[in-house]
Amino acid sequence: MKFDFAKLRFAGETELVRILEEDYALASYYDIFDNKDELENITNHMLANTVKLNKVIAPRLYDLCNEIQEFLGFKEPIDFYLYATPEVNAFSINGFGIVPHIICFTSSLIQQLNDNELRFVIGHELGHLIFKHSQLDVVNKILANRENEEIPSALAIYFLRWQRYAEVSCDRIGYLAIPNIKIIGTVFFKFAAGLSETYLNFDIDEYLKQLERIKEIAVGDFYSTHPNNLVRIQNLLHFSGSVLMPGKKAKGAMTDKELQTRMMELMNLLEIHPKKEKDKRTVEFYSSVGIYLAHASDEVSEKVWKTLYDWLADYTTQPENYLSFKSLDEIKDRVDAICRYYNRKHDGEKYELFEKVVQLALLDGRLEKPEKERLYELGKMLRISKDEITHTIRRSSETYLSPSRRMFMDNLV
Repeated sequence: MKFDFAKLRFAGETELVRILEEDYALASYYDIFDNKDELENITNHMLANTVKLNKVIAPRLYDLCNEIQEFLGFKEPIDFYLYATPEVNAFSINGFGIVPHIICFTSSLIQQLNDNELRFVIGHELGHLIFKHSQLDVVNKILANRENEEIPSALAIYFLRWQRYAEVSCDRIGYLAIPNIKIIGTVFFKFAAGLSETYLNFDIDEYLKQLERIKEIAVGDFYSTHPNNLVRIQNLLHFSGSVLMPGKKAKGAMTDKELQTRMMELMNLLEIHPKKEKDKRTVEFYSSVGIYLAHASDEVSEKVWKTLYDWLADYTTQPENYLSFKSLDEIKDRVDAICRYYNRKHDGEKYELFEKVVQLALLDGRLEKPEKERLYELGKMLRISKDEITHTIRRSSETYLSPSRRMFMDNLV
């Protein structure tokens, strides 16, 4: 059977790859960031410190790997390795045509899983090679290792989100290799418990009850590179009953759109949002008041949007959700509501927030008349005196004002 891997890929991951490759132009660096030396060093390390599998040393495991590779139609050369460690894990490294691809299993993984369970793991690791995940991994690694230069918040969040979404895509490839949710669920159960059937009885329905508790707590788990096991199992349950599953009849199956909706609901459980009342109010102030001020100049500049995004990223992993408004009327209504909340408070918090807004107006080094007027409007809504508004603008301007001449380019013929 020939598989359409592009269609099988998690749509959420496909969109994130588009953002990273096109909107951030990272695809341009795939052939620029040459990691030939690193790949050769990794291969040398694997050969020196692990066991390379073949028909003589590990006939059963080697045949199993080749069986899954052939079934998925992946024809590029792969070297399979076994590494001694108590950690239950597997990983893959793309050779980029420089060296054979690498898939490595830990000894504890092989001891824990039976052949059918290993089929899922092998298929999953092949998924990383099929989708060429190492391309973005290399770029991310180089950006993250720069000295004195942090990755912009938005880009860092996109990378972290993409890493988890990529695992979902690979789980689907693992499911193709062994389309049995009970077997796959047992794999994740063993990963979580660290024990085999000798000690525990695995019941998928009983295990998934933990997911309901996660939904109730709603804390999020964003900074892990993998979704939690329960989310991954539930995602595969949805996938197995959808039209995307090869051989699945459309009648009675979940549509592509329904699948995407349900999966995004699960993936959003991993996102972090403000839970304390004070943090919720701060986020609402930055987003609504910040956007309202920015609209004083008719449009929100990229610099202002990025600054607001960075401010919100201290409280949530989805700042873009808080910076999205249906209309200017909605913005005005929310500005009015949040200002009324703060103008009733008698502490210094509203003055601190107002000073941040003034700094936002001065981001481009200048204070336009519409921005100045809007600052006085917002100060009044917060019940800050005119003298204090003027003093705050002056104090911030002494630090941030850097007047520049507005330049226009003549039309070129």
